[in-house]
Amino acid sequence: MLERRKHKRHLMPRGTLAILRSDLCDRLRHHEKMSIGEIAMVLYKSDSDLISEVADISFGGISFNGVFERHGDMQDCQLDLLMTEQGIYMHNIPYAPVPLLAGRRGGAQKGMTRTNALRFKRLNAKQKDQLRELLDYAVD
Repeated sequence: MLERRKHKRHLMPRGTLAILRSDLCDRLRHHEKMSIGEIAMVLYKSDSDLISEVADISFGGISFNGVFERHGDMQDCQLDLLMTEQGIYMHNIPYAPVPLLAGRRGGAQKGMTRTNALRFKRLNAKQKDQLRELLDYAVD
């Protein structure tokens, strides 16, 4: 099978989490001054729309093991990545939903998106550095 992806995928260890959440700006406003434990507690106790283990990650995006039920509202959520064992927290990562690929019979319906994958959009230098650090712990 021909690989069409621009970026190599990396499998992530257990405990690497993707969090889709409504805006928690007040509680995470000073996340850079918080310990990883404090950040984790805020995220775990929040009313997140999705907390799921990351299946694989690349510089292009992520796939996760859960299913986002409210796919129409996906862009109203913010994306965070958390790896507590290594003390890595990526806050408010810009992303876009991944459209379904056209199938053999008539293709996907217009506007349908995958519910278990996200594509990164325009990461800044700090986010790219954090992503490189996260990828250092890939298990492949």
